[in-house]
Amino acid sequence: MRLQFLYSKNKEREKLLSIYDEYQWFIDNDFPIILPKFFAKIYQNNKKLFVKKLSRELNKVYNKDNYQFKKETIKNNWQKIEENFFKILSSFNLKIEDKYFCHISLYGPNGQFNYPNIVNLRVANRKDIKNANETIAHEIIHLLIYNKVRKLKLNYEQIEGLVDLFFIETKLKTIFPNYKIQNVGVANRELFYNIIKIKNSPK
Repeated sequence: MRLQFLYSKNKEREKLLSIYDEYQWFIDNDFPIILPKFFAKIYQNNKKLFVKKLSRELNKVYNKDNYQFKKETIKNNWQKIEENFFKILSSFNLKIEDKYFCHISLYGPNGQFNYPNIVNLRVANRKDIKNANETIAHEIIHLLIYNKVRKLKLNYEQIEGLVDLFFIETKLKTIFPNYKIQNVGVANRELFYNIIKIKNSPK
């Protein structure tokens, strides 16, 4: 498989620490995230004290068997579509990495990415697991267009609009027939076809 699934207590701790730095932003923007029950209780301006309490509280709730079970479920589901997914993407003018790493977590937003080949996937509940293939695909597409959209200096809404178009303008719609366009995305088909440069695309 091109995508490797990983989890660890240390990675989960790092995830919660990164959320600490952005916590107020998530609150101010009413951004949907899932956090452990203890997070709000130990959150404070003193980061050193927070770090100390975080390790202690995470040790109490971390269950390796739960992560392993979810990892196997996600992996088995992704394995069914991976070959076709990358085959479709290979027809575009995009650089596909040999390996991608998917860190699974019980916390944070639904999905995130770290260039060039890391996907962060939340698997907190049944809905997360049901939508995992779509979330993973969404984040990988972000990675594939990362350098192109940076050069073009596109904003958040424009980038999300481009990602949406992969699911409705290409054969990816055969894998994800129920994909729902994000409300935040601003779609620009001309820009989309210019970025992927597929044959017979509109001028």
